[in-house]
Amino acid sequence: MVHFSLITKVLRSLLTWPRRLTRLQTALIGSFCIALGTAAHAQRPERVASRVDSLRAARDGKPTYFPAVLTFVSGKQMRAFLPAYTTCFVERVSCYDASPERIPPPSLKSLDVNRLVAMTVDGHRYESLYLNGKPLGLLAENLAPPGPIELFGYAKTKNDMLIPIPLVIPIWVSTGTHDRYYWHLRAAPGAALREVPRGGGEFAKVMGEVFAAAPDLAARVRRQEKGARFDELPSLVFAYNTRTTIK
Repeated sequence: MVHFSLITKVLRSLLTWPRRLTRLQTALIGSFCIALGTAAHAQRPERVASRVDSLRAARDGKPTYFPAVLTFVSGKQMRAFLPAYTTCFVERVSCYDASPERIPPPSLKSLDVNRLVAMTVDGHRYESLYLNGKPLGLLAENLAPPGPIELFGYAKTKNDMLIPIPLVIPIWVSTGTHDRYYWHLRAAPGAALREVPRGGGEFAKVMGEVFAAAPDLAARVRRQEKGARFDELPSLVFAYNTRTTIK
């Protein structure tokens, strides 16, 4: 252990030497200053959990989090912990880069979704969506069951705020009067992402072609039957994927 009192005494004696210091004296003073700074740094402990941290952890209980793996555009992967997740992330993903159970807990970070290409969390896989080569600012999960068609969606409020699709069960969407839904799909593995048109006639035309391998379903869509329209697209894709195999 370095005794600071000894270093201080030696330094004081050096400074009482004649006003004009020799190179040796100057070097000795510099060396002792470095030693003093190094010793102070070495004896300064890293921040550890305080009593306040422990009391806060006991009060708040075990934090809820979900382990995730983030894949960046650069190809780098990072383990993270999410406080929550839903069907898609709009613009940003909030996460911890270390376990929230650590005391003191890590700070919550916010990542731009355009920095990511994919994410897995709690058995769910998300991807950053691009339309015509441009990022949509969405990290979204495929809402469809396994099959040829992949379906991604989000809602927009009256204030033009983008929000995740509030799914109750995988094939039904709550259509509140304040929400407007948007769907993007990939009609086959590796195909380009496309936006589903909202207009009844255009929707019937486009989706009638997409569902061509299921003629009865395609016919219902072309006739614009109740239950086969834009708002029911998740259930339509669910029906298509469960009866159609990739050829």
